[in-house]
This record gives sequence, structure tokens and C-alpha cells, in this order.
Amino acid sequence: MNLFFRFLRIFLPAYFSGRRTEPFDVHVIRSAVWLGDQDPMGHMTNSRYSSFTDLAMLNYIARTGFLHVFRKRGWMPVIQAEALTFYRMMQFPQKFEVRTEPVGWEGSYILFRHTFVSGGKVVAESRMVARLVGRKKERVTIDMVFDGYGLHLDAPEIPANYRSMLDDLKARPADVAS
Repeated sequence: MNLFFRFLRIFLPAYFSGRRTEPFDVHVIRSAVWLGDQDPMGHMTNSRYSSFTDLAMLNYIARTGFLHVFRKRGWMPVIQAEALTFYRMMQFPQKFEVRTEPVGWEGSYILFRHTFVSGGKVVAESRMVARLVGRKKERVTIDMVFDGYGLHLDAPEIPANYRSMLDDLKARPADVAS
């Protein structure tokens, strides 16, 4: 609920604009640090970065038109892993943007980079692994998504820092796999 108004400001124009972007474009959302975003140390709290990557993903899904494909087929994106690296702190009322871009995919997994930029400098970076699930735990591959979108692409080589995240997910015990 704490990002509800930001959600409306980002998602509604993305969903209803009618202007679609390409899946491999860099998608940007802009915001500023509000007083409620800060921790007792006076900088944006670590958890807020993850909240902004969620908003960035919703923006990406809506602007590309993938949301229509997902809803039509009953698919839902699920974030499986995220790693954040912080380089600088942000404070109220600092403005920033989150740049979102896919970096690769494999099977049911798609990999994203979110870059937080303020004043022309990288503030933080997020590496994210997401996957799609269907109704009744149906396995959904990224190729199925691209087919639904009308794309036929070969997957790029996965960068090493994403490969380790992906391998860790695939090696999880069977009792947590579902």
C-alpha cells in the first residue's frame, strides 16, 4: 500500500497509453525519494529499491503489451531471485530513475537488470530472475511468451553473474520447487 499512488502514476499511463514499446528497449520510470522512503539513517531504505523494481517490472509488462498476452493465457510472472548492489545513498527529495532491460532468458526464466540512476550517476543495480507460471502450475517458457507476442528469437548468452543465480534456483531441493 505504501507505493499505491506511485503504482497508479506509473501503471495506468503504461497500460492505457496505446503506445507500445519493444521488449528489448530500456524502459524507464522516474520518481523521487519521499520522506516515507527513508530509514532512521536518513537515506532510502533498502527494501524500497525492491519495491521500485516491482513497479519497473509492471511498467515493462504493461508498456510492451506482454500483460495482454499473460492475461489472455492465464500466465503470471513470479520474481524468483533478486540481488541488489548499492553504490551511493539517496535522500529526500532526490530524484532518480529506474532503467529496466532484459538481459537474457532460458526455459521458463527471464533475466532483468534494473539500474537506479540519479544525477547521471549509477546509485544501485538489481539483477533479477523471474519466471512465468500458468494455471494449475503449467510450465510456461519464454519462447511461448515470444510466440504469443509474435517474436522468434534466439536466447543470448547469459552473463556469468546471472548464470550463478539461475543455477542456484535450478539446484533448489524438490520440496521447495513448487
